[in-house]
Amino acid sequence: MTEQKIILYLVSQIHKDDDDFKMYSLPIQHFYELLGYRGSPKYSEMRDITRNLMRKILEIKEGKKLKQMSWISYVEYDEHSGRVYLSFDPRLKPYLLQLKKEFTTYRLKNVMELKSGYSIRIYEILKRWQFINDVEIPLDELRKMVGTTDKYLEYHNFKKRVLAPAQKEITEKTDLSFEYKEVKSGRKVVASRFFIHERPMGEASVISEIPHETSGVDVLYSPFLSRFAERGQPLPPKAFARIAVLAQQAFGADWLDELTKMIDDIFGRTDIRKPLAFLTYVLNKKINYMEKGMDHSEGSMEKTRKAMRREKLPDWFAEY
Repeated sequence: MTEQKIILYLVSQIHKDDDDFKMYSLPIQHFYELLGYRGSPKYSEMRDITRNLMRKILEIKEGKKLKQMSWISYVEYDEHSGRVYLSFDPRLKPYLLQLKKEFTTYRLKNVMELKSGYSIRIYEILKRWQFINDVEIPLDELRKMVGTTDKYLEYHNFKKRVLAPAQKEITEKTDLSFEYKEVKSGRKVVASRFFIHERPMGEASVISEIPHETSGVDVLYSPFLSRFAERGQPLPPKAFARIAVLAQQAFGADWLDELTKMIDDIFGRTDIRKPLAFLTYVLNKKINYMEKGMDHSEGSMEKTRKAMRREKLPDWFAEY
């Protein structure tokens, strides 16, 4: 959890026009407090934490490629200047820039208030889907998101150790609160549906001068949604949420950029009368290929052109 906070703090310092990851620095006292300590810095404690962080391996799966990288490539403590210097592995830049997009200063401040790593991850999920107020996430996907694929395998343990404590801490310390409902298939819990609420600033234990991020749809998604609005086909938030879930399954961390490219291609064609139905079909096709261990590029828009023109509008879309 402490290591998560270090990463998120450093991510907040990244600028998109940085040619390469420079050395990021902060006062040692500030760094010590960031780790949750009080009083004069104890270098032995800080060294243990950064040493452990440098041993942490990040795995990124892209299609059939698996990349393994260390989060931090270099740490330097300078007692003379009273600063600590840290550097990311430069190959992480595209992934961390994506993470940077999703964190305003305000959101980072809320994360820093949380003590549990599970609370931090669930807060990130809730903040992403805050604009639609509720989102249903398959239990297997939720486990991956919070990092419990190998622990709390019984749902009642997952609920007791992850969901319930996160619900309490997020409500007490951040700008959000939530309830959740168990979605079952027979007697087995297969998904969690989260109902997300924004809390008035006065109720949350956050610094009041931190600016609030844009209300409504997360600004991260605005460029994609604007493409529909510009063509007189505004995309309802819940419809977008369904598309986004499919895109995350198909593309992983790059889902929004890939989704935006797809819709630009779709709107650039004259043979597609129902863009959202087309997009839904192609995404489902890609996921189907992936589940069979095949290259999802086989489910490209060009290869499904004829099939797509005959695709029925999804039932859930008819509601909108």
